[in-house]
Amino acid sequence: MQLEKESKQSFLYKLPLQKTWVQWLALGLACFLLFGDAYAFDNPMALQSTIQTEMNLNNVQFNMLYSIYSAPNIILPFFGGILIDKIGVRVSILIFSSILILGQSIVVIGGYTLSYGTMLAGRCIFGIGSESLNAAQAAIMSQWFQGGQVSLALGLCLSIPKLGSAMNSLVSPLIQANHGELGFTFLVGLFIVIFSWFCGLVLIYLDKKNEELMKLWKELNPIEVNNDIKEVSSAQEMSLQIRKSESTESDRSISLLDDEDDDDKEDDKEEEVTNHETKEEIKLSDLKYLDGSYWILSCIIMLSEALFVPFLDNGNAFFQVKFGFSQQSAGVLLTIPYVFAACVTPFVGIYGDKIRQRSLLIVLTTIIFIITHLCLLLIYCNSACGVSALPLLSLGLCFSFYSAILIPSIPLVVKSQMIGTAFGLLGVMQNTALALFPLITGSLYNSHLINEQGQVDPFQGYVYQSYFFVGVSCFNFVIAITLYLFDKNGSKKLSRLKTKSK
Repeated sequence: MQLEKESKQSFLYKLPLQKTWVQWLALGLACFLLFGDAYAFDNPMALQSTIQTEMNLNNVQFNMLYSIYSAPNIILPFFGGILIDKIGVRVSILIFSSILILGQSIVVIGGYTLSYGTMLAGRCIFGIGSESLNAAQAAIMSQWFQGGQVSLALGLCLSIPKLGSAMNSLVSPLIQANHGELGFTFLVGLFIVIFSWFCGLVLIYLDKKNEELMKLWKELNPIEVNNDIKEVSSAQEMSLQIRKSESTESDRSISLLDDEDDDDKEDDKEEEVTNHETKEEIKLSDLKYLDGSYWILSCIIMLSEALFVPFLDNGNAFFQVKFGFSQQSAGVLLTIPYVFAACVTPFVGIYGDKIRQRSLLIVLTTIIFIITHLCLLLIYCNSACGVSALPLLSLGLCFSFYSAILIPSIPLVVKSQMIGTAFGLLGVMQNTALALFPLITGSLYNSHLINEQGQVDPFQGYVYQSYFFVGVSCFNFVIAITLYLFDKNGSKKLSRLKTKSK
């Protein structure tokens, strides 16, 4: 008996790593796992003027560097989660982060040789690895953090990598100005991607060690294991749905739905005690169970992301032409929406949980988008001016609402067992928009590049791009009003929210 007691006491020194300070080390590694991904993804944006000048590209050709990134991911959600499930999350992280290195390496070669086709090939490969790595990162963190902690963990995993985009906007123009070699600037991005790869290796090692210690700990603590089942299930279901969002409130949002249907409550109870992982996998047979609220909300989310990302794809050149900034100064300015969104998102999410009218917040989100793009259209400066930063702050607020209000609303309008299908289909819609919108805006720019006097006028081209974004924003507002009325007169899933006591 004494020997058994001493054995249990000695095991206290062998707690699973996720129950020690190492948990936060793993979180930091997971954040930096995608830091290089975010940095390299936005490399072209920070160097748009240089790329177009040295490679003689028009706006459509330049924007193809982003469209080709999203194109493969129109199909990938149909198979999302299957590969990760087959080979395991650790192997998935190793493979997908290695694909990022391969893709960025090809981009570097394209930069040194000024080969447009080579760069397109590299961006396509990079996109395949990037989207899948995002899913793997969210999956592994949902295993390390449980209960309320998973909201903080996944929120940081999405917010901190966005700072990589901000760093790229700040650093890449400076590197290009100092070295004058496009390939070298992309090479710096490759080094940062390799750094993220090493972070992934350490995370894989810690996860393997944690799994071994967790098995032993579970044998000695069966009661605590049973108490953790509900928390683990909830964390896993939310892990993939907030990929691309920076919401620290997404995990909490499932518990906000006040469902009066007894059958749905019974189904939720059964799922809470089932330890499984929801994948971004589409089951076509489930599409008939998705009601109007889901389809309308998905359209709003799709258009909202298309109003943010494709604009920033051309943001550096836009601010040079419209507001008179240099490439370096515009890069500094474009860090604003990323940093502001990362700071504001947690507060937006907390406020969104406290009020009962989420559908009204969705309408408010579309209004902020309209104001933002109207400001970008109407504000004009002959030389660099501080007032041009105001719409960028507003754009950061837009993305905060997108992350903390729109994305977490999806679980509220679908049943729990269909979350994977709902987000898989949403991924298809989002990547379709991200593939098409850069081509549309580039075509608008090219078609209005020549003014009535027959002169090349980049300013006019960007004005017509702004008209397009304002029009899409207004259309998105109409859809949001439709969702509000549909929800108010129907199930009221987005209007009857409450915070459940634990």
